[in-house]
Amino acid sequence: MLTLDAREWAKIRKQIKEEYHWKLLIREVMRRELGFVTRYQEYSHEHGTKEGICLDFYDDAMETLFRLKYL
Repeated sequence: MLTLDAREWAKIRKQIKEEYHWKLLIREVMRRELGFVTRYQEYSHEHGTKEGICLDFYDDAMETLFRLKYL
């Protein structure tokens, strides 16, 4: 699992859409093509509530490729 804040995810989401020419990021397609699905997460921080996205990977190799490519 990889946790990203909303700003980080927005940047990566834009890159994915441009690279794959997708208008929408659909869970089943992301799982099949990129090896992960997204999960919205809200958590408390000392200054209030923060929003983030968890990426749940199904394959270690795909997670490594994602980290090398987008992080």
